[in-house]
Amino acid sequence: MLNLRGREAILAVAVTAVLLHLGMFAAPASAGDGDKPRGGVTCPELVPDCDINAGGGAGGQGKPDKPRPGGKPSGGGGSAKCYIEWDNIGEVPCHDEDMGWFNSADQCYWEVLAPQPAKDAADWEWGTAAPDNDAERAKGKVYNVTCPGAGRELMGGSTWSLNPPPGFGGGPTAEELAQEAIKKMRLLGADIRTAPKVGKTGLVGMPVWIWNAKTARTWGPVTDSASAPGITVTATATVREIEYVMGDGGTEVCTTAGTPYEKRFGGQPSPDCGYRYTQTSASQPGNAFNVQATTTWVVHWAGGGQEGDITTTREAEPAQITIGEAQAVAKP
Repeated sequence: MLNLRGREAILAVAVTAVLLHLGMFAAPASAGDGDKPRGGVTCPELVPDCDINAGGGAGGQGKPDKPRPGGKPSGGGGSAKCYIEWDNIGEVPCHDEDMGWFNSADQCYWEVLAPQPAKDAADWEWGTAAPDNDAERAKGKVYNVTCPGAGRELMGGSTWSLNPPPGFGGGPTAEELAQEAIKKMRLLGADIRTAPKVGKTGLVGMPVWIWNAKTARTWGPVTDSASAPGITVTATATVREIEYVMGDGGTEVCTTAGTPYEKRFGGQPSPDCGYRYTQTSASQPGNAFNVQATTTWVVHWAGGGQEGDITTTREAEPAQITIGEAQAVAKP
């Protein structure tokens, strides 16, 4: 239930909504203030070459690069972005001097009420979220919540919460915590194995088998989490595909880890991940084709009332394949 302060905020909401539509909102505060890097991703140790493309996030769409109201994509590195989907308002500042910090979970602004109500305030309606015990209640704070947009006034008012919402005070958003969880996973590129293997010679036109020696960090699934005050995000990574660049100008994209070759297969082609060379490797450095692989991981994350997907790639240690040509031997 709203107290007097909450009901007074309703009048400000109507004005705020008009200012939003007229583009008169205060300029965004930088999400990168302070020493902590915001947005972007630092590759984890042992993975010097990585790329991350984030989707979902602020509005909880859960799909990469989906346009949001106002024409802004949801992907991305750089500073955190905040959006209100109601009434097609679109992107808004993550901090407003009058309303506080934006909470993407409810698309409202939260500001610590000052001064805080006294523990024994007889006229204060704490609401159902606050514990009855004064000592427990003192562990949290009362926030003034403002929800811009037509018809959303009753979502605001004064609210007790044990922890600040995600993004409050410039802290990490749910999507940024998902990126932190990814770094903790230490995902790797493929562990490339082939038949013919290194040191052996295959033949032009004969099947080449390719596979990834599966571990959790080269194929998945891998699950990890990251936390900040009031929010925990859990992310799970699985491989979508591996693209092999075969060294002769050709590529092979495999959506499975591939089948390890066994002698009993003889000259059969791989059932799921294979290749055939049409020329020898004699002209290549070291007389071998240099095979490179890029693994595309898809990470689904959830937390803070949101969920989304992030794609990230990892490069493999190259492998070499030697290909020769069968020579006909004339009989005397």
